[in-house]
Amino acid sequence: MEIIKRYNKTLPSEYLTFLKDKPEGEEIAFNEYEDAEADDEGRFWNIMGATELLENLEMNDVGKAMNFECLKLYVQVQREFSEGDWTESNVGNIELTRVESGFVIGEENGDYLYLDPADNFSVWIYYHDGGDVLKVADSFKGFLGKDFLGS
Repeated sequence: MEIIKRYNKTLPSEYLTFLKDKPEGEEIAFNEYEDAEADDEGRFWNIMGATELLENLEMNDVGKAMNFECLKLYVQVQREFSEGDWTESNVGNIELTRVESGFVIGEENGDYLYLDPADNFSVWIYYHDGGDVLKVADSFKGFLGKDFLGS
């Protein structure tokens, strides 16, 4: 798979199976708020297929990156306008170097869903408007099963 060559690191087998089974990606409803009503589907995330992951995203005056690594661009901007080298999350402060190494798997309204290789490829959301992050599942398999963190 081209994505494995480009990323040059291992990815979880359940995620690779998803890419193989859903080459065009898939829209998945996921509510990141565990206290929401049971029938509230939440947001509809565009989980990217292998081709879309390799497409380039260009940010004016910042640079270019493939979709799967686009957090590098957002973190670069965040560093320019913030104090410190960390951001807030539901599990404490997270270093921006860790965020920028995330593997983006999906997008919804400018926010990014990503796998964190520093945390056994747990699933996180990067909020583009504030630069904060939220851990939503311990694994991609857990995300697909709609298991909330701590449930």
